[in-house]
Amino acid sequence: MTNYYALPYFELQKVIFQKLTACEALTSITRKDDEDLGVYDAVDENTPYPYVTISEPYSSPADTKTSNIETITFTIHAWWKDNDDYSGKRKVYEMLSACQMALMARNYMIPGARVLDITRRESRVIDDNSPGVKHGILTIQYKVQNI
Repeated sequence: MTNYYALPYFELQKVIFQKLTACEALTSITRKDDEDLGVYDAVDENTPYPYVTISEPYSSPADTKTSNIETITFTIHAWWKDNDDYSGKRKVYEMLSACQMALMARNYMIPGARVLDITRRESRVIDDNSPGVKHGILTIQYKVQNI
């Protein structure tokens, strides 16, 4: 019962990271080298495009008399910048699609918790304020029960 009210943010984020970095359809676009697959939880202004970031989670409790369930939402951001070859938003579409396919797979293994459900909440692509930069946003919601 010691983990009953624990928030499994970090454990879930680690699995999200593993799923994204294992997705060849994504890393074939974002890969910088063998060690840098272009998936991060934080970046700075010098991070080269393209890349994906795992944004801050938020949650809401859905407790019952007999169990503790959290609805945890993560937002995935995909970033692309056109260089010489104009590709429009196509590459960001491909990146978001790859992220969604990787994250909707049901085999989540989290120590001390069980993923009960995965729901796609929203996805969209926008033009960033910086010229040539496209920004994709994917929101995925997880129902997680501490065990």
